[in-house]
Amino acid sequence: MIIVNKGAFSKGMILMISFCAVFMLIMSPVFKDQNGNKQTGLEFADEFFNKLSKNSSDYSDQVKASAEKQKGKQIMVAATMPKPDIKDEPDPAKAQDKANKDAQESAKALQAMGAQVEVKDNVITVKADMGVLLTASSDRALKVFSVVGADAEKPENVAERKQIKALWKGFSAMIKPLQKEGKVAEAKALDTAMKKGLEPAYNFYGVVGEPVSKNVFLLAFLLAFYVVYTMWYGYSIFFMFEGVGMSMKKSKKKG
Repeated sequence: MIIVNKGAFSKGMILMISFCAVFMLIMSPVFKDQNGNKQTGLEFADEFFNKLSKNSSDYSDQVKASAEKQKGKQIMVAATMPKPDIKDEPDPAKAQDKANKDAQESAKALQAMGAQVEVKDNVITVKADMGVLLTASSDRALKVFSVVGADAEKPENVAERKQIKALWKGFSAMIKPLQKEGKVAEAKALDTAMKKGLEPAYNFYGVVGEPVSKNVFLLAFLLAFYVVYTMWYGYSIFFMFEGVGMSMKKSKKKG
């Protein structure tokens, strides 16, 4: 490698070395969470943004309002639990077993929400009052969503979180069959329950929500650091390339 501009190349190297040093610091467990456990900078930032996101992810009122509109609507639908992707499970027998297990777990979760369910292999036949089913799942989702801190380790809460996942799989499998039957409103209500009730409950389980107003300075610092750190890397590459004679220049117009 021939260096044609030592000044630019040295500047780029200094930026790259310092960038890597900061990267190693970020990836080291030098930070602590609220319980005093060590964590990396990425884990710290991820936990911080999860805390801020949780407060803006409580859609329980919308889910309950959607459930109210479904009161008295009876459904009877056969839904097929999907098999794992062939890339994840190439063995057909094991793939079928996995789908059968998902069907059993979803059936139990749906029954706990007031539905009547029959299972045959990986096909579940669900009979339920949509209002009762969605109201019960909304209440369970809110309960799981509200679990924070050390309570997340309690076996009964862990079991309810697993139930939320099983419900999600059951609802997901029921949507297309309902749409095919022309029950679009019912399918939409299930979709709302999944995306605004079950998913936030499962994803934010154990997370203590915090308002943005109390974390403005840290939020501003992290966002500014992200921008600066990205430019830091870009400029280090730019100067090193310039140092070896590779640079971006506007081409001359042809006469």
